[in-house]
Amino acid sequence: MKILHYALGFPPYRSGGLTKYCIDLLLAQKEAGHDVAMMWPGAFSFSGHFVRLKKCRKLVKHNEKKFYIDSFEVINPQPVPLDEGIVDVKQFIKKCPDSKVYERFLRMYCPDVIHIHTLMGLHHEFVVIAKKLEIRIVFTTHDYFGICPKVTLFRDEQICDGDCRKCAMCNESALSMKKIRILQSRFYRNVKDMALVKKMRAAHRNEFFDNESEEKMQSIHINMKNEAKDLSGLHEVQNINQLLGKELLEEQTKRYERLRKYYLNILKMVDYIHFNSTVTESVYRKFLPDSVRGSVINISHQDIADHRRIKNYKHEICRISYLAPAKNFKGYGIMKQALDELWIEGKRNFHLTMYNEAELSAPYITVNPRFEYKELGQIFEDTDVLIMPSVWNETFGFTVLESLSYGVPVIVSENVGAKDLLEDGKFGMIVEPTVEGVKQGILQIMENKDLLIEYNKRIVEQMDFRSIIMSDKQIEKLYLEK
Repeated sequence: MKILHYALGFPPYRSGGLTKYCIDLLLAQKEAGHDVAMMWPGAFSFSGHFVRLKKCRKLVKHNEKKFYIDSFEVINPQPVPLDEGIVDVKQFIKKCPDSKVYERFLRMYCPDVIHIHTLMGLHHEFVVIAKKLEIRIVFTTHDYFGICPKVTLFRDEQICDGDCRKCAMCNESALSMKKIRILQSRFYRNVKDMALVKKMRAAHRNEFFDNESEEKMQSIHINMKNEAKDLSGLHEVQNINQLLGKELLEEQTKRYERLRKYYLNILKMVDYIHFNSTVTESVYRKFLPDSVRGSVINISHQDIADHRRIKNYKHEICRISYLAPAKNFKGYGIMKQALDELWIEGKRNFHLTMYNEAELSAPYITVNPRFEYKELGQIFEDTDVLIMPSVWNETFGFTVLESLSYGVPVIVSENVGAKDLLEDGKFGMIVEPTVEGVKQGILQIMENKDLLIEYNKRIVEQMDFRSIIMSDKQIEKLYLEK
């Protein structure tokens, strides 16, 4: 089978769960004998008035094996905002200057299926032409881009309902087109892993989910008030301010509605949607017509192997590990408050180990530096239960699967996509994403060590681990399904 993947690009230029999954799936398909390639949004030319595809062969290494993959870099794609948001909507929905380039390419390459992993950088016309040529299209949901310009559907410390009236304020700090062009440039690819650039990126990421809504609201209010004062001959400043605010809100809302419509029209042309979790499916289904076909297949990656074994739970303290960033959207805030309350109440039979760069002090917390993947074995050796209490709708969460792969039970919130792996609590605990929900979950495990023992035993003896990590075979069936 000839399979064309569309994703963000190859490592080390692109990283993250989306890239990891795509590359691993691509390599699994390559090893299975399929003809695979990747098309991805690349650099902008100086003129920007044409689209072309630059072909080369990419060397990808995995498990001491070397694979050469055909790479088709799209020159002058749509912009790629990553998770920074969108402020200049027109730049993201403009027509492709020469869509015939895509038709010539698809007629030349003749893929049996196009597997799209992101809508970023993708011209609407590419999908239209693929449909015209009757090429099957499958889309995998890695995030909420297309519905949400900032990919998370999370704002003001809570899940966003998708109301486009909120988008302008949420995207106010989005990158300018100049900065986006730099991040998509060949120059940036060469300097991305320099120490200084890494440090700057890390500092920026730490601020990504900071709650700035109050400052933004004040900024918008001040700007509108100044505009009203500048209008000569008008004395009812308060009324003018309200009028301007209403007109501005309506105009901005329409822009973001057009943006969402642009991407939803692409999804409506897809033959089949691969939802990576029931959580993701439930979110997407709110915005898609019932006619769009799809099903849930949980995801994996090639570094996950079966290390399950029966653990020893004879020590007195319940050892809890938290591997995510110390951010509220990941549930850190509610977890910390839940543990604080337990500690104050004298229920102190636990210890929390975190693996991030948080500056925290509490008698029950040990903070370690960020871990490398090769350290997971020792981390889970020293873990009785992993906790992942996400507040936002986490699309999946590889950490849960990695924990289960070592036989370690998990406590996850009902907002974590990887809860699907627990089979309604058979292999771990699913709690509400609240302080009380997390508190009661931890308390149950502290007071009943046999519960952890039973979870661990079920994970080792009853979990169909092979079918979970062999998701490439299930994806191949989607390519063939009519």
